[in-house]
Amino acid sequence: MSRTPALSQLPHLLESHGPVPEGSALRLADDEAAPIESPVHALQRELVRLQPGADEGDSPRRKAPGWMRLGMPLALSTGLWLVIIQIIGAVWQ
Repeated sequence: MSRTPALSQLPHLLESHGPVPEGSALRLADDEAAPIESPVHALQRELVRLQPGADEGDSPRRKAPGWMRLGMPLALSTGLWLVIIQIIGAVWQ
């Protein structure tokens, strides 16, 4: 492998390699220009159609209150550490 940067291998995009065919030159889109339909757009439309959009309020499962969602893991973690410390203390004696 060569240690030259990959950018040095890119063709010079601004250099002209001959006359540009009529109508194929780059141009800015005007107001009348229609968007181009691509396979990506079609795939995105299909995915949106297949996935029903459910609001947060329409969820059939209720969430536990915030104090429980925060407190339960903390309490269980503290209990687990106490058990681990008890086992280590029993092994060292």
